[in-house]
Amino acid sequence: MKDYKKQLTLLPHKWQVYGLEVLVVLAAVFAFLYLNQGSWSASHQKLFTFLLGLVDILFATTLLVICFSQEAIEDEYTKSVRLRAVTIAIIIFFISKCIVEMFYGPIHRALIPQTTFVNDAKWEFMLKLQHNLLHRVAGLLSQPNYIQVVYIILLKVLLHTGGGNIYRSMLLPYKCKKVGWIMLFTSFAVIATYIIATRIHFSLKADFTMQDVFNPVVRILPLFPYLSIFLICLSREEQEDEFISHIRIRLLAFFAILFVLISLFNRHYFWMDMIVYKHANRFVPLFIALEKVYFYVLNAALWVPLLAVIYSFVLKIKLNRYRKESLDND
Repeated sequence: MKDYKKQLTLLPHKWQVYGLEVLVVLAAVFAFLYLNQGSWSASHQKLFTFLLGLVDILFATTLLVICFSQEAIEDEYTKSVRLRAVTIAIIIFFISKCIVEMFYGPIHRALIPQTTFVNDAKWEFMLKLQHNLLHRVAGLLSQPNYIQVVYIILLKVLLHTGGGNIYRSMLLPYKCKKVGWIMLFTSFAVIATYIIATRIHFSLKADFTMQDVFNPVVRILPLFPYLSIFLICLSREEQEDEFISHIRIRLLAFFAILFVLISLFNRHYFWMDMIVYKHANRFVPLFIALEKVYFYVLNAALWVPLLAVIYSFVLKIKLNRYRKESLDND
């Protein structure tokens, strides 16, 4: 029982102050690099890309430090506000991921067969989509850096506006969790069936049209795994108490840190340029050989439904252990 009474361990408040100062410096460096990117010669483009990627990684790391630093006054009210801000940030993140997944994502790419015509049509469609305001905003909010900024702003606003309502009020009823699990397995079965049927259809059809490639089904199907994990992760347990809330927030914090750290290694061009720039061509063949494995493993680890399912199983294991220890103590 002792482990479950532990509070979420946060860094001292002064780390938040230092982090904000570092962010200002990094923002100035990024602005300087971005505004002067045209002045870099072709021979220095690799260095420019490396510096830009390095600033991006330092920016994400600094934001993570700020997110997990204490406020000036850290009490029970602050903790309740923090729980509420985390929940709202997760909701915004899920919705943004849903919008992005509608147009481009792992399931969306799997639903459409890879042919020359389809790839050209997808590329033309993505170019048009870049000018869509909703997609651009959702794309930003689905990235770790921006959602951390949203969380920090939410925390500050809720602290100053009295948003310290209990965390339980932000959770869905327990029965939604069961609906979510049913929806998750059903959605995967439907998606697998659609992929098989589409492959057969495309193999039998000689000419393709835009309607074959971009139809409403391709837009809707990728949403179901996200909707299901939304119900699974943000639903109450059958018996929700203070201990369970402590376990939940500690586990959410762990997976949030894990997601951000994995995303740091998903800067493909940064790591490639770093190897090329520092080690010339010595390790490039090895890197290219492992590139596909590296890409698929990282993208699988960053796929939110998969990460959410792992989180749900780990939470279930911890809660079962907690209940077992409670019964033993009784």
